[in-house]
Amino acid sequence: MNFRILFVGAIFILSLGFCQAGPISSLTKCDGLVCRRDGIHFKCEDEELQCCRGPGLNNYAVVHISPGYTCCPGSGEAYNVHSHICLNETIVEKISPTDSVCASTKRYDTNIQECCLKNFTYGQVHQKSFGGTCCNERYLTDPQLNCCQGVIYNVTKQACCKSGDGDGDYTLHNNFNACCLNVPYNSAVQYCGDHGVQEKDQTEIRQCNGTPYDPTWHMCCGDTLADTRTHLCHWITGRLVLKPSYGIHHDKVCRTRHTLVSYYSGISDQSGERQDCIDGVGLVMLARDEEICFDELANHKYNTSVDLCCAKEIYIKNGKKNGMKCCEKGTLAYDPNLQTCCPNDRITNIPEQYGRCCRMAGYDSRTHTCKDGEIVEDECAAMGKPFWPENCTFTVPQIRDLNQKVQQDGLFIFVASVIGQPVETGRGTRQVRRWKLEDVEQFKNKGKKMTLVPPKGKKFSVTAKKCQCPYELIAGERYIFWTAKKLKKGKRGLALDAIQNGKKAFDAVMPLSQAENLGRIFEIFFSTD
Repeated sequence: MNFRILFVGAIFILSLGFCQAGPISSLTKCDGLVCRRDGIHFKCEDEELQCCRGPGLNNYAVVHISPGYTCCPGSGEAYNVHSHICLNETIVEKISPTDSVCASTKRYDTNIQECCLKNFTYGQVHQKSFGGTCCNERYLTDPQLNCCQGVIYNVTKQACCKSGDGDGDYTLHNNFNACCLNVPYNSAVQYCGDHGVQEKDQTEIRQCNGTPYDPTWHMCCGDTLADTRTHLCHWITGRLVLKPSYGIHHDKVCRTRHTLVSYYSGISDQSGERQDCIDGVGLVMLARDEEICFDELANHKYNTSVDLCCAKEIYIKNGKKNGMKCCEKGTLAYDPNLQTCCPNDRITNIPEQYGRCCRMAGYDSRTHTCKDGEIVEDECAAMGKPFWPENCTFTVPQIRDLNQKVQQDGLFIFVASVIGQPVETGRGTRQVRRWKLEDVEQFKNKGKKMTLVPPKGKKFSVTAKKCQCPYELIAGERYIFWTAKKLKKGKRGLALDAIQNGKKAFDAVMPLSQAENLGRIFEIFFSTD
């Protein structure tokens, strides 16, 4: 008779999917965590068994536990935790994957609810809230409240510190708000240092209307002291706004036409959209590539990849698309192809490639330099008006002299592009600058024709020795070089000694962009006069 009952029970259990095997042999018994067979006791878990309490008193059944299965106390049966729950000692099917049981008696959804337990058999189900926490069966949503061994306390006025005996217990202290090596202290006037609690210097103590406060947790909004965990401040009006205790954590305040509202300024979903505030108007929704420009005449939502907004105040439609830039610290926009912006919004009509700032004024580095805070004309002006001034450059007779030297292969002419910024070595009169060159070509004299051919080697450089006016070569610019020495590959490369102190060294350099000057030079260079 007993065998028939067990057999029928096995079919019933398997049909519900509660366990993966039939009942354990009646020869195996259990009581609590201990199983026994043929009078021999052993741990149930050693044989993947579990002692499952059944209906009534002192009624235990031994069940086989496979992965994902466990006992439903009071039923004497095992169930699949992925598809079923144990509710009031009964195995029932889950409504959803997040369906669960609180204290064995209350069904709840773990996705939107929280189970707070006072003990194994008693608990309460609460709706989930941002920052919420359990304290026994209570659910705390106020950030000023916390739990100290089951006792609710105010974190701004009390401190829950570990007891000194080291047994894991905690003690609640009044008139403190923090712990330092298990010692309570007031963070508004004290701090936790290397040697324990120490007093703050009077200059370090912040006060709000005469009351000391810790800026970590508090703020002074207008003349009102408030907790930053529960309130936000609209700093323009000095008015407080209460944070909502649910949903996404709000972090800013916006003034509409009629009231103040709090909002979350970050990206709230996968679309990349977010909220921002136009003060006095209200909240606006912005796409991933949009910002607000607070123009004096009108507030604009603008596309950051097309339009330009300087200092969040000056709006220029299609400004970025047209290549315009904002002054680094100012509110003006300029065209870098035609202008240079210096401090204090001083815009000079010099291309940014050549423009430099001397204090707050702009100047053309091709013709001038900054000396002791004053803009002065460059003695060499190697970039602006090459070969015509007296020092470091050519005169017309010298160019004619070059013509003769070229015919006699006593002078070399190269065309090359400059790569990157120069490397400076040495000091004083031994200071030199070295640039790397690429796309190097050499003028070759074949009969009455001048042709450009690549020289031997791949890596070249040019070194300018310091004269009264050091050379300034710009990365990306292509130049023509005159030199009395042949261009060599390697680190030494071409040495530009420059003409100075009356010496007739014919090394010089000039940008190919100076077409007008080049025309004059070659006109003289190839003249038959």
